[in-house]
Amino acid sequence: MKRPGGVRGGFTLAEVMVTLLIVSIGLLLITQGLTRARFSAAETHYRKLARELALLTLGRLESGLFWEELDGGDGEVLTGTYAEEGYEEFHYELVLGDEEFRERAEPDARDGSYHDSWEYEREREQRLRREDDAKDEEEQVAEAFEKVRIKVGYPRFGEELNESELVLERWIPWEQVYGSEEGDARDAAEGDS
Repeated sequence: MKRPGGVRGGFTLAEVMVTLLIVSIGLLLITQGLTRARFSAAETHYRKLARELALLTLGRLESGLFWEELDGGDGEVLTGTYAEEGYEEFHYELVLGDEEFRERAEPDARDGSYHDSWEYEREREQRLRREDDAKDEEEQVAEAFEKVRIKVGYPRFGEELNESELVLERWIPWEQVYGSEEGDARDAAEGDS
């Protein structure tokens, strides 16, 4: 049966295909946005967790739990993981004073960037020379505080799967970091009795 006036009913196959294409592109964009939001939320969660773990370690340092580790060895760099707390993929490096963080053992070639280690070493030596010159010019005074920096490494989500790092710095009273000699003598005397 023909309709009067030449009006046809329904959609053509081309119109249906264009509509499906537009809807599929929209769904694809929405899915990508949700995935990015999920990665961003996970990254934010890990960053917050890394900050809390760094503050936990600094609190342990302030309370004197690292006195023995600082007494032996080089005493300027401490490393460890948070496996005991249930976070095996998190690790820390704690440096005292003007010490530098250790370089990564293996360069990550996945990021596609070029790192000139010789240039970095030259810049580091120049920076240390300038700092030494500044110290020589200033009067040497025994400081009551020690500069403590902690770097916490944690996994990264998304396109770049290499590791992220969080660095915190805090000035802590010297006696809390290294312990007091009077307290050590008192503890030894109590241990003998």
